[in-house]
Amino acid sequence: MQTKNNLNKTLTKINRLIKDQKDKLQYAIKQEKSIKYPNMIEPNHTELAAWREKLINIYAEAILLDKQESVVLLNNWGRETADLLVAIQIPLDLAIKEIRFYRDQIGSIIKEAAKSDNLSLDGFYELLSSLDHAVDHAIHLVSVFYMKNYSTNIQSAKDALDELSVPIVNVSEKIGVLPLIGDLDTQRAQILMDVALTQSAESGYEYLIIDLSGVPVIDTMVANQIFKVLDALKMLGVETKLSGIRPEIAQTMISLGLDFKDTKSFSSLHLALKSIGFEQKEIL
Repeated sequence: MQTKNNLNKTLTKINRLIKDQKDKLQYAIKQEKSIKYPNMIEPNHTELAAWREKLINIYAEAILLDKQESVVLLNNWGRETADLLVAIQIPLDLAIKEIRFYRDQIGSIIKEAAKSDNLSLDGFYELLSSLDHAVDHAIHLVSVFYMKNYSTNIQSAKDALDELSVPIVNVSEKIGVLPLIGDLDTQRAQILMDVALTQSAESGYEYLIIDLSGVPVIDTMVANQIFKVLDALKMLGVETKLSGIRPEIAQTMISLGLDFKDTKSFSSLHLALKSIGFEQKEIL
């Protein structure tokens, strides 16, 4: 019967063998990728090589640790890995395949060491269980953190696009026009408020025309947000006018009981500009 001391010696031996063969393991994954994906050009990042080496070391350490300790070790690694994979644009499915790839390779190392040391069936099972747990948890963590990171990047890009989609056009030194196009949701309406207030204050507008002719529909939340924008601009001393309000949008605002009596509205941007004495001169 194998003693605990003998088992620990085998664990230490396997840990060392895995680390000693890290270059061989990294080469094996590159070879497999070149065969399965011959047209794929892998990014030549030193970070990617360091990531592979760290993953192999973690698998080696997981052999010596209990499952709870390996979870703690993997948690920090998973977050760092997700950041790296997104940064160097490695698809999640390829990353998962690589994380899983080492299961068989390291499993072979464990098998040979178990044979050499006459490891008991129970001891062999315990080793494979530790490795499987580490691999499964690594895949889970990378997937979770990768998707969180990816979603954050998508949201940041959407926010940047939303900001670009609410530009204020300088018609003259004292007049600005905010043309809105497309669907308005609550988030974009909040950006509208921020942009309108900031740029109106910075530019010193006396008049700001919010043109809604390109907006197909406005819901209750957005209508309330527009009302807040108008109220805030009034406090800044900016006279605001609405133009291009569609009948259904007007009905929404009326049904909400929003008081727009202090804000003049016009059927077109041209009429709104004309009301404040701005008319485009014809070029002869």
